[in-house]
Amino acid sequence: MASIKKRKNSSRRASMRRKRKMQALTVLGIIAFMVVFGGSYAALKNYVEKTGEDVICDNIYIGTMDVSGMTKKEAVEALSAQVQADESRTVTLKLRSENIETFLKEFGYDSPDIEKLAEKAVKYGKKGSMWKRYLRMKKLEDEAYVLKEKYTVDEEKIKELCDERAVPLLQEPENAYITRNADGTLNLVDEKEGETIDIDVTVQSVTDYLNGNWKHDDFELELTVKTEKPEIVKEDLKDITDELGSYYTDAGGGERWTNLKTGVGKLNGVILMPGEELSVYDTTAPYTEENGYVEGTAYENGQVVPSYGGGICQVSTTLYNAAIYAELEIVERYPHSMTVDYVEPSRDAAIAGGYMDFRLKNPYSTPVYIYGEIDSSNLLRVVIYGKETRPENRTVEFESETLSTEPYSVTYKANSELPFGEMQYTGNPHTGREARLWKIVYEDGVQVSRDIFNTSTYEKSDEIIEIGTAGGSASAVRALETAIAEQDMDAINSAINAGSGASSDDEETETDE
Repeated sequence: MASIKKRKNSSRRASMRRKRKMQALTVLGIIAFMVVFGGSYAALKNYVEKTGEDVICDNIYIGTMDVSGMTKKEAVEALSAQVQADESRTVTLKLRSENIETFLKEFGYDSPDIEKLAEKAVKYGKKGSMWKRYLRMKKLEDEAYVLKEKYTVDEEKIKELCDERAVPLLQEPENAYITRNADGTLNLVDEKEGETIDIDVTVQSVTDYLNGNWKHDDFELELTVKTEKPEIVKEDLKDITDELGSYYTDAGGGERWTNLKTGVGKLNGVILMPGEELSVYDTTAPYTEENGYVEGTAYENGQVVPSYGGGICQVSTTLYNAAIYAELEIVERYPHSMTVDYVEPSRDAAIAGGYMDFRLKNPYSTPVYIYGEIDSSNLLRVVIYGKETRPENRTVEFESETLSTEPYSVTYKANSELPFGEMQYTGNPHTGREARLWKIVYEDGVQVSRDIFNTSTYEKSDEIIEIGTAGGSASAVRALETAIAEQDMDAINSAINAGSGASSDDEETETDE
């Protein structure tokens, strides 16, 4: 029994020795691991932190620019300089045998967000676990990391550029149009197809090139040409067979005649498709010598003043009256400030510097054609053609009615440059009026409706009589100026008669006294 007990104690002591040995080995292993791991971690940490937090790692590019070792500020400055230089890059647009030299900035060139790209470049390899950062930075030793730039261009600016410099080199489409024979019959002339630049393809080509392998250098671009259809074809005009409405006024003569001829010539041949509007101002302006106009006269602040294009209102007025007989839609119309002598009140349509326009609209489902001329009888004539859809037994008339009048006054003014007592009539006397225009519809000659079509207000303009005071004696001039101030014609005549009989000697004697 003692022997067995002794063997058990010996075995227990051996087990305890082995356990202590294993514990010692474990501790030594942990210590060794910690030493090795600590050294490895330190090495790993040193590796990933070898580039400062605000500095971009090696082998990083933004587009084609190597930004390695730069701070964010330095990268932004370098990229900004590159963008500025890029705007001046020459782009050669090749159009068949023609070369059109442009600059990239003319394309509405826009760079990517430089600040954002620089920020991304700085942060690369600086975020995530130590091991993840290590793998990213290790990869940079063999492979560059490239942040892609996305460049854009402005489609509208490219279109403007092509319209200005490329399209004029191509054959433009020609709309079908109408000519009028002397007997009033109409001829239809065929349309012609043309060419234009395919803007969508051009924009895509530029964008693809900039965001492809562009080295920030000059480059060439082949423009794509496509067929352009005319807006109006002969088939559209086949229904223009009838006269819908017409009107004429006396063209007169002088400089004004030239302006009437020029203005009506710009309206002649206009075709309005269904629903389309016409602005007389946009069609006939600018009123300059270069555009065929001469100096005429116009109303301004109740006076007749010199004005280039003076008389264009008679053109718009004649068109207005033809349009209302054709029953086109009147979109915008203004009366003159004072009545005119070529139509009755409320039948006029004034044009003034773009702020007063006459605009009309084609309300029909078929086109209308405007013909205008000064004919052999010196009549300014406008005829509107289209497809007559109104009942044959229906006619329209327009009647001007004056509601009230305000007679003009006479104003007397002294003129020290006119001989004493001489009178000079100036101003442009006009009676003020309130008027309206009635539209009257007849069927089979019987009135079926009578409606107010427009109302118009015309200002009065006083007559001015200037009375000379030059050469009169001091007392006579005083007497005449007093009478003028009182605006009393009888007193004015008396002062003139009395002053005309006085001599300069009488005045000197009176003065000496």
